[in-house]
Amino acid sequence: MLRWDSASRLVPLAALGQTLGYVMTVMAARRLSIAGFEAYVVASAVFVLLAVAAPLGAEKYTLRHWPILMRARDWGGAHGFLRFGVRRTAVAATIAAALVVLAAIAGDDDMARAVLVTGLALPAGALAHYGVDLLTAAGRPFRALAIFRVAVPALALALFAAAPALGVAPSAVLAIGAWGVGWLAALVLMLVSLRPAIDPRIRAAAPVADTARWRRETRPFLFHRLAQALLAQSSLLALERIGADGAALGAFAAAMATTGLAAVLATATNRAYGRELGVLMAAGDAAGIAALHRRRRAWLLPLLAGFLIVCLGFPGVLLGLFRPDFAAAGATPLRLLALATAVSVTFALAPTQLKFQRRNRAVYAVMGAAAAVQILLLLMLVPPLGATGAALAHAAAMAGSYLAFAALARRRG
Repeated sequence: MLRWDSASRLVPLAALGQTLGYVMTVMAARRLSIAGFEAYVVASAVFVLLAVAAPLGAEKYTLRHWPILMRARDWGGAHGFLRFGVRRTAVAATIAAALVVLAAIAGDDDMARAVLVTGLALPAGALAHYGVDLLTAAGRPFRALAIFRVAVPALALALFAAAPALGVAPSAVLAIGAWGVGWLAALVLMLVSLRPAIDPRIRAAAPVADTARWRRETRPFLFHRLAQALLAQSSLLALERIGADGAALGAFAAAMATTGLAAVLATATNRAYGRELGVLMAAGDAAGIAALHRRRRAWLLPLLAGFLIVCLGFPGVLLGLFRPDFAAAGATPLRLLALATAVSVTFALAPTQLKFQRRNRAVYAVMGAAAAVQILLLLMLVPPLGATGAALAHAAAMAGSYLAFAALARRRG
């Protein structure tokens, strides 16, 4: 019998959102041509990579620092920190968006047009990524998750599904544009939700900035988030760069989308657990930290076991939902990615714990090694093995990095 705690109650909501995103990917695979689906997948990977990087680590640092400012009633510091995070995200996202648009605007194929729309949607998406962590840190994790994980894919799916009835032909540009509308709506909802969630004394206080310290302390969060995004997206981008056939790239993307249904077990709860973990670590409560990990394992491990049984036993059935020709090409990649996902989800809090302990060198070393291993394996394995080689590279780097994080987190250094 599963034992749910307050953070794990976010899982059903996140699972709903992940399912909506999964259905969107299935619909795109079925409605678009192989080339169109390839353009959609690559443009999506570019968006995820840049939207995750744009806050420059400020969003994850907010989960740790904002509750501490609230407990200290440091209203001026909170006001200054809020400005720091928003400006940092907006400036970085705008610069990245301009570069993407300039790179894609000269192209006249589906890929270039889809990437162009990605660039236009990036500022709203990046600010929404920052907003979800700020809203969570402000004590509204359910609302944050509802906007970020449910409202965005629900709106994107509704727009893409309704297109044929409105006489609009499905295309990669349409699919990416639907996501862009979703991110813009999410940003508006975040702004509306943050106003009552943030103490009015913060807005009334004169902002006090500790910019040099905040920049220094966000670096490990930026490095980890960027390396994590590169690990997740570089395999897809490598397949595209070597000119892998669309079926192989599509099969790999379908396998990634399928394993994302389990990855949500970590992404849905890490913000809430991370907020609690930061408070416990600041108080030096070792017993509370151990209890938090036990509560998490009690509901997580049974769900992961069921996920592995389905993915390892029935990969062809799962991938056939996207396109029948994905079943054969994606079966082995799906099995490999499922195993790696199980490892990364199990130990997902370990890097957060290391960063909260300010063991930044350990984070840098592990993520740097993982990125180097993945790049090396991609170069060696993708040309001869295609999607299976990309999955092997991703699985080895991802599982290895989280096992290393877990080992380091168990011993304080």
